[in-house]
Amino acid sequence: MDSNYDVLIIGGGVVGSAVAWQLAKTDLKTAVLEKEEDVSTGTTKANSGIVHAGYDAMPGTLKAKLNVRGNEMIHEIAPVLNFDFVNTGSLVLCFEEENRPGLQALLERGKTNGVPGLRIVEQEELRQMEPEISEDAICALYAPTAGVVDPFNMNVAFAENAADNGTAFFFNEPVTSLERTEDGWLVNGAYRAKILVNAAGVHADEIHNMACEQPIAIRPRRGEYFLFDKEAGSLARHVLFQQPTAAGKGILVTPTAHG
Repeated sequence: MDSNYDVLIIGGGVVGSAVAWQLAKTDLKTAVLEKEEDVSTGTTKANSGIVHAGYDAMPGTLKAKLNVRGNEMIHEIAPVLNFDFVNTGSLVLCFEEENRPGLQALLERGKTNGVPGLRIVEQEELRQMEPEISEDAICALYAPTAGVVDPFNMNVAFAENAADNGTAFFFNEPVTSLERTEDGWLVNGAYRAKILVNAAGVHADEIHNMACEQPIAIRPRRGEYFLFDKEAGSLARHVLFQQPTAAGKGILVTPTAHG
């Protein structure tokens, strides 16, 4: 087996597989190392599948830039790679008149970030958009570009397309050692690469700390999901957020890509 690569991607989740998909368009020899038996076995398999519009990130940050561009790309990529994406739009619900300035601030932040179509909808229009919404909701921030994907199939689509175009995938291959070489890296004493991409999800700090002198620590937080039957699928037409507070973003209600 030839184990020399231009780029070695650590992690076969949605980020690692998306990077592999992009690099497969080039002449670079690329491989993915995944510690589990398949792609999409980590955080990618356990998230809400929401494609955010981009109003929440702080203006001027890389996150703000990439959130808006990422949203655009999902609209472009989903029909090409044939994974489920539903452009539901999202609503941030406001329940108290005194909290309206906070909603207005989110609107202005989103406009600064370049999020298209953002506006505040008042109670009457909100009830038309979401007939089952609480009567206590007085208004909402509407983001028409938001939506939901099937996160597993999106990951698989990236990985399969990358593999079809020459990317090697190695499973059950946790990274246990990294060693600097003259022209790059030696991984697990077997794989050589000029460039490493750390896409190890909540374990990215472990990979970082193997390679870098200044350590970092990721402290992941785990939420809970209640998945309802398809009979309840029409109760929410949009991704529904509570207005953020100092304590966090609260509970969200969202359709899935499968209803």
